[in-house]
Amino acid sequence: MSELLASPARRMTVRELEGLLAGAGLAAACASALACLVGSHLLWNWTPSLPLGLYWVSPRGEAKIGALVAFPVPPSVRALVRERQYLPPGALLVKPIVAAPADDVCTDKGTLTVHGAPLGAIATEDTRGRPLPHDTRCGPLPGGVVFVASHMRESFDSRTFGPVPISEVRGTVTPLWTY
Repeated sequence: MSELLASPARRMTVRELEGLLAGAGLAAACASALACLVGSHLLWNWTPSLPLGLYWVSPRGEAKIGALVAFPVPPSVRALVRERQYLPPGALLVKPIVAAPADDVCTDKGTLTVHGAPLGAIATEDTRGRPLPHDTRCGPLPGGVVFVASHMRESFDSRTFGPVPISEVRGTVTPLWTY
């Protein structure tokens, strides 16, 4: 042991230093690529209509009745969401699908019904008493769209902004850590 402490330190050659730096650069590039890949699937739910927390987005998941899906704020209410600061810019909404194409959806008389079964009241105001738009329809959903709604009356969902084009759905969502 005393021999190790007494021996002079060996100097690193240029070739060894180049190899060390190349290895560190490769490791950093791999870590960055992995972080981007994982990060593109992670989503934070900001709204209380579902448990707050971290969710995983599966882009190839099947958008069927009952599935949680992620999608951008629809253009018809984007200015309202920005003005009232409901969500951070670029945030995705996470909602369960309650109706698919050809399902009978009705939003009249203040209640959302699917195939005649009541699913929840339709809010006319947000939690601060400000007026909300609401979708008005009664009949089968057209092809290429889904109707999303939470169990919470105050949920900002298709009752407010109407059906969501399936092409806008980023994927199905699975909770990872919620509170």
